[in-house]
Amino acid sequence: MAGSCPYDGLEPSTWRTLLAEAAVFHATRTVLGRLQDAHERHDDAVTVLLGQLRLAARSVSARESDDGSAVAAVVAAWADDIARVLADPQLADGTRHLLTQLQRRLEQVCGEDPFGRMLRAVEQQARELYGERWRPAALSLAHRRSHPRGSPRMAEPDPYPVSAMTPWPPGPDGAQVELHIVCDAFGPAVYAALPTLLTHECVCHVPARQDEAKNDSEFAEGLLDWAAYEYLWRWAMKLDAELGPTVRKHAERLKGVLDGDISTKAGTARLCGHDAARELEGWFETECGMSPYESRNHVLLLAIELNVADRPLKLKNNLVSKLRVPLPPYLDKALRGWPHTVSGEDLLDCVAEAVP
Repeated sequence: MAGSCPYDGLEPSTWRTLLAEAAVFHATRTVLGRLQDAHERHDDAVTVLLGQLRLAARSVSARESDDGSAVAAVVAAWADDIARVLADPQLADGTRHLLTQLQRRLEQVCGEDPFGRMLRAVEQQARELYGERWRPAALSLAHRRSHPRGSPRMAEPDPYPVSAMTPWPPGPDGAQVELHIVCDAFGPAVYAALPTLLTHECVCHVPARQDEAKNDSEFAEGLLDWAAYEYLWRWAMKLDAELGPTVRKHAERLKGVLDGDISTKAGTARLCGHDAARELEGWFETECGMSPYESRNHVLLLAIELNVADRPLKLKNNLVSKLRVPLPPYLDKALRGWPHTVSGEDLLDCVAEAVP
């Protein structure tokens, strides 16, 4: 529809710019990882083309008021740019092969919202995971002016100028998942990282039952975040078989960037929660005779059960803080009974009774 924008947090022209770029990335997703790799290797032809895509998207979106027309015009302009580069007889063979594949995939570009499509795919998997405890999720997009993690204290550069959040408390009809994107820096790496961010929100926050939300929670941002990465790895090919390998690659890269930030309370909580998950995984192996796969599944299922337990977040954090070998005797005994004779709520209650 002319002049429409499905996201209140974006100006129509900004939306059409993002839509056009994302539509191109979706259509070319089988080569998107190699496109980003070439850009990071400073392949001049690829870097220039990515810049031309952004310029075309901005220029067209400023004058077009229809989403479909804007996407079509951007694709046509970029196809011409690629053709001009391919006409260079000095172009490296590897780059020529990549751009030829890219050119062919442009024929599949459509104007459907790729962001909404991503959330629906992730939500389908999360809904199966949580069953009747699932809470419906809706998506919103907003434009950020600066990198959400632009601190010079980061151990390595962060090529993902995007973040996500689920405002608390959820509304009566469900939760709102917000993506905050630095639109001027949107590119293949950001697009490939979006399923990781959406999976974190859908596993950790959308269905949560608790009294508050805190970004320095060892449970919500630590133990559950560990679970979200594992589920993303399992879901990647179901979410999108053509993008799946690239999603896994960039999930690992994003994880490495975030794991390197231990200078904040949120970073420390993340590290503590991940360590607790790994220690509990090892405990199930050594103390309960489980295989590595069984023990990992046990930790995943426990994290999900605890997330929908209607108990204070502080109590869930306290439980995570106790997951250090050797476990406290009362917790050791309770965990041996889970999930057959002891529920997740029972585990939280026994921690509450033990805390002075």
